[in-house]
Amino acid sequence: MTKETDSGIALIKHYLQDIAYFKYFYIICLVILLTVAFLFNKYSSRLYEVKASIGPVQNDASSLLTSNDLFMGLKALQSNRNLESGISNFISFPTVSSTISSMNLEIGYFREKHHLFRQVSELYLRSPYVVIMDKSHIQPIDVKLRVFILSDTTFRLVIDQNTVSLYNYLDNQIVIENVPLKVDTICRFNETIRGKTFKFSVSFNRDFYTRETNMEDFYYFSFFHLDYLTKDYLKKLEVEPISPKTSLIILKFRGRNIEKIVSFLNRYTDAILEENLAKKNKIALSTIKFIDSQISEISDSLVISESKLRNYRSANQVMDLSFQGKSLYEKLEQIETERANLQIQERYYNYIINNFKSSNDMSGVVPPSAMNVADPIMNQLITQLLLLYSQRSGIASNNAEKNLFLGQIDNKIKVQKQAIIETVTNNLNTLNLSLNELNYRADKLSREISQLPRTELNMVGLQRKFDLSDVIYTYLLQKRSEAAITMASNYPDFEVIEPAREFTKKIIVPRPKLSYLLAIFFGLAIPTTFIFIRNFFNNKISSIYDLESLINQSGMGVIFNNNYKSEAVVLEAPKSAIAESFRNLRSSLFLKLKSEKSKVIVITSSQPKDGKSFISFNLAASIAIVGYKTIIIDCDLRKPTLHEKFKEDNSSGISNFMVKNATVTEIIRNTSVENLSFIPAGPLLPNPSELIESGVLDELMNFLKKEYDYIIVDTSPVGLVADATQLIRYATHILLVTRINYTRKDILEHVLKNFSSNRITNYDAVLNSLPLDTSPYRHYTSYYLKK
Repeated sequence: MTKETDSGIALIKHYLQDIAYFKYFYIICLVILLTVAFLFNKYSSRLYEVKASIGPVQNDASSLLTSNDLFMGLKALQSNRNLESGISNFISFPTVSSTISSMNLEIGYFREKHHLFRQVSELYLRSPYVVIMDKSHIQPIDVKLRVFILSDTTFRLVIDQNTVSLYNYLDNQIVIENVPLKVDTICRFNETIRGKTFKFSVSFNRDFYTRETNMEDFYYFSFFHLDYLTKDYLKKLEVEPISPKTSLIILKFRGRNIEKIVSFLNRYTDAILEENLAKKNKIALSTIKFIDSQISEISDSLVISESKLRNYRSANQVMDLSFQGKSLYEKLEQIETERANLQIQERYYNYIINNFKSSNDMSGVVPPSAMNVADPIMNQLITQLLLLYSQRSGIASNNAEKNLFLGQIDNKIKVQKQAIIETVTNNLNTLNLSLNELNYRADKLSREISQLPRTELNMVGLQRKFDLSDVIYTYLLQKRSEAAITMASNYPDFEVIEPAREFTKKIIVPRPKLSYLLAIFFGLAIPTTFIFIRNFFNNKISSIYDLESLINQSGMGVIFNNNYKSEAVVLEAPKSAIAESFRNLRSSLFLKLKSEKSKVIVITSSQPKDGKSFISFNLAASIAIVGYKTIIIDCDLRKPTLHEKFKEDNSSGISNFMVKNATVTEIIRNTSVENLSFIPAGPLLPNPSELIESGVLDELMNFLKKEYDYIIVDTSPVGLVADATQLIRYATHILLVTRINYTRKDILEHVLKNFSSNRITNYDAVLNSLPLDTSPYRHYTSYYLKK
């Protein structure tokens, strides 16, 4: 395997060891979070989701309209629109608001339980009381009005709120804010409860009340702001197509009370269809209204003309006209028919102009085809205008003024209206010319008719007025009937394919499987994140992996933590795990230095208290025990400690030799360990670095190499003073001691850089004070304790 692969495996092992070390932390997190998940699944209130599906009606128009071509303008609007492009029409703020009002959802009924946890559930149609509020009076909104039922006739009303907003339902606005409201009174059912800030009555609902329930549960009701409640319902309402390839729409609604959300969604879908049908009937209603206004005028004129004609015939005994009179009358009647048609067109054009002047909303204007006005250009212009208003209505129902396309459509409507006004003005001028021509021809015939006998002449005039009124009246009645038939045969563009049902509900919250999965995930993620953050911000050597990753090579050995009072663990606890770790280090050194003639081992560290003197002392003893003649030198001339471990005085030592106050043989001391000698540091010197640099120890080291198999040199920390760096020149091998959870990585990196810059490569690292329970040998602790 490559070095990178080995490094990756080591990293994985390192993290697995960390996980094993924190196993109880993992167990605690998992137990706590799984318990939280269990309690959440058991006691949290359910959040349900129900859905209904809406699709286009199969037949685009009724059979009556298909066979009748008089209402082409209506027919263009009644064609089925693309359902997917009109999804926004199904999310309507006014429709949601009207549905809430029709279901009386501005008043919410709640029951609160206090067992292990506080639980609040909404009561829909199952409350032990019903509140009837007076919407003409201000009411406190978003306040708990607590009800304690005392008997079948009385109850206690408690309100305790420091800040209350008072809302007027009719004006749909908050009147006063931040008003304190405190009430505690006994009231009677079915009697009006009045106050400055409220007015309502409460009726008792015996079907959903038991005295035991009243003792255990806590009931209250609240009034809600209609607009805020509608906004909240819109957030819970989702509309989406079943798939991109189908025209079916799914409406989803979420809520805590299943009966309430099923009723609301079904009522809302019905309201959508009713609104759609009302939009389709709007033009037909406008047509009927216009015709009724015309009929009322023509009807009076027809009655008067009929009465005059009847009276004249009776008085003058004239029942018919002569041949000449009939001929003239028929010509005149033809002219009058043409004039009547032109007058109908004139009235329609004046109706358009008056509507444009009196109203900005022209969504209900009657198209010319509905009035039998043969004007294809005008019919097209009006139809396009109605389509623009239809698009605007769809956009305005969703995000109204903030929609970017609303301004574009308003500009198109403005341009379209201007084009209609110009066309109507031109058509009126043309009509006036045609009427003038007809008037001229009528006047000419009138002069010819004036040559008839007086009795017959009067008869022609009366007959002409009656026939004209009768034609117009009959035509208007026919058109009104057609418009009424059209409206009666209309139906919505969409239909409910599948209504919301309770048994098809979906529980959104809680979802037990997901809750337990999340608990397990976070139960593992939290300790893992803790370990990652701990390792990331930990600037100390925390494992053998940290050490090896810094020195970019394997460590030579690991020394376990010393749990004994004595530091001479190799001598006093030879069967301990720590003594065994020193023997392992000794074996590694033997293999490393077997080809070397003189074996000078310099033991140093990057900082104080890493345990270099402890390791020097026990390593020297371990080597001497196997028969090698060994000497250990305390070259920590700044803060010597080896003499304390050997229980020797430090009155003379290597410092005396360095200043020529003692010979080699005078500073070497025998120890209680066979084959082990010791040279203490001696008195402190003011300039040890300069003396070592001058080569004062060359003679000593040459002598010791001849006399001893192994020379152990305990130096001062190489990261702090120059002594250790100068002594390295005598070293056959260097042991760099680090201490777990103590040695700082940045200081060790500085030492390694110093080694690299001085081309020092004959070193290995030793990890000191490793807890046995974190090592791979933790399961064999009992083995080392056997006697």
